Amino acid sequence: MADYETLIYEPRDRICLVTLNRPEKLNAWTLLMEREFIDAVTRIANDRALKAMIVTGAGRGFCAGADLKAAGRDDSSNTSPSGDPYMLQP
Repeated sequence: MADYETLIYEPRDRICLVTLNRPEKLNAWTLLMEREFIDAVTRIANDRALKAMIVTGAGRGFCAGADLKAAGRDDSSNTSPSGDPYMLQP
């Protein structure tokens, strides 16, 4: 099982359950979550034993959308792999 700060990665038989795990923020999307999600998707795609992925959210909300407080921070390390902080690309 991979260690992520914002996700829970659980391969089960031929399916991998990926849980967005920021329930205190209604799983609001951050750039760290984006990087971890891309890593998880890449791992699943490269694992021939896994045939499907289920994405769910911890707590009472699946995902509130972008975490605007985190997106507003002036942090040069806070850049998206896609170049756009709100665009997810594999």
